[in-house]
Amino acid sequence: MTYHMHMKPFLRCCLFFVFIFSTAIPAFASHIVGGEITYVFLGDSTSAATGKVYQKYRVSLGIYEDCLNGQPEAIAQDNPAFLGVFDAVTKATYELDTNIFFATSINVPNNFSSPCGTITSFSGSFCLIKKTFIKTYALLANGNGYVVAYERCCRNASIANINSPGNQGATYYCTIPPSGTPNNSAVFTNYPPQTICLNHSLFYDHSATDADGDSLSYSFCAALNGANDADTKPLPYYPNWADSVTYISPYSSQIPFTGLPPIVIDPHTGIITGTPNKAGRYLVTVRCSEWRSGVLINTIEREFQFLVTADCGFVPYAPFAGLDTIIMVGDSVQFNAIGGISYSWTPATYLNDPFIANPFGFFPVAGRFTYTLHEVSDSNCDGTATRTITVLDYAQFTVPTAFTPNNDGNNDFLKPLPVLSGATLVNFKVFNRQGHVVYDGGASDPGWDGYYKGVKQDLGVYYWEILYRDDKGTERRLKGDATLVR
Repeated sequence: MTYHMHMKPFLRCCLFFVFIFSTAIPAFASHIVGGEITYVFLGDSTSAATGKVYQKYRVSLGIYEDCLNGQPEAIAQDNPAFLGVFDAVTKATYELDTNIFFATSINVPNNFSSPCGTITSFSGSFCLIKKTFIKTYALLANGNGYVVAYERCCRNASIANINSPGNQGATYYCTIPPSGTPNNSAVFTNYPPQTICLNHSLFYDHSATDADGDSLSYSFCAALNGANDADTKPLPYYPNWADSVTYISPYSSQIPFTGLPPIVIDPHTGIITGTPNKAGRYLVTVRCSEWRSGVLINTIEREFQFLVTADCGFVPYAPFAGLDTIIMVGDSVQFNAIGGISYSWTPATYLNDPFIANPFGFFPVAGRFTYTLHEVSDSNCDGTATRTITVLDYAQFTVPTAFTPNNDGNNDFLKPLPVLSGATLVNFKVFNRQGHVVYDGGASDPGWDGYYKGVKQDLGVYYWEILYRDDKGTERRLKGDATLVR
């Protein structure tokens, strides 16, 4: 068996994740959604027979499959997986495995959220399965390190940011440092979202964790080619990291898809932000670099696709301006917005400072005043909310517009309710549509229960009249109507 060896820098461990949904490419390619490789260092062992030292590593390969549109035959051919282990410097084949069967299979969630609102629905259906293949290797200790590689074809033909995606496969690989630097690979924390929403803010945590406590940094980088449509599942070769995909202008490895604001990754946190402004499928590769005592010891890379779609149900970010309030003339109200980094209240009438979260409002006259809060969150999301302040000259009563006398303990009686303290009820009467009094009560009575002389009254509109004294002792009358509902 012949292996093709290619030149490549040593220090590049990669964790590739390729999202490749398609319904129009060959069967062997249409099911592949992605892949990733990670490893865990299990310790050293010494051969009793030879005295040679070996380092044990548990390597995990994850394959992501389109279980909605993927071809069953192609999915079946993913099992078993082919992995190759190579000397990182000489490129010599150390071990070749062609019978690694998957150990676990799980469904992957869509995993998209927006800091500027709630996604309520997506158009269409999605199904993604991750199958994990695990192999423990005893690697002879050396000063070169090793490369573990896997190849599979093909990428989704509808990818918008690279040339000839339907004819190109991908290489997923990881590097294991020399024996003097035992290492656990960093592991990305979250699955990439299968879909994101057009013209809605993206806030995706692409950070990783590192069992060794190494410092981590993040960047976008180029994706690699691998197998092809003539040989969709080859025996692994030593990777050719000079063979990267060709990006179509205006896209590049650093600008994988466009946005306003632009799509960027924070080098310290790994958080990807921006607002995508063009629908389509976009290939993205993220590199996580591992630093130990200020020295770069390893990198991992994840390759995946963002599907940007306009078919999203979306509830936008909405700040809270506070509950509507009723007060008396001469009283004051403190407003209290939360969760933002900048605030603006309009109009500014009667407010001491309209550009803070919690201004005071003093109201010298009666009236109804509605204020609009314009708020910007720490994720740069803009939203509005309103709050109404009703200012009264005197204490009053109000009566609900409907009641349901069905003995459920909720809203069974029609009765006046004080708007503000200080008003005293004198009399409350209810009339039917013929003008006959069906209820006549005072402050100590519970209210009308929907009966007249023991007879249940019909559904419909009834009229009421209130006599009360306000907080200043002045007698006042109110009239209105309410609906009896059972």
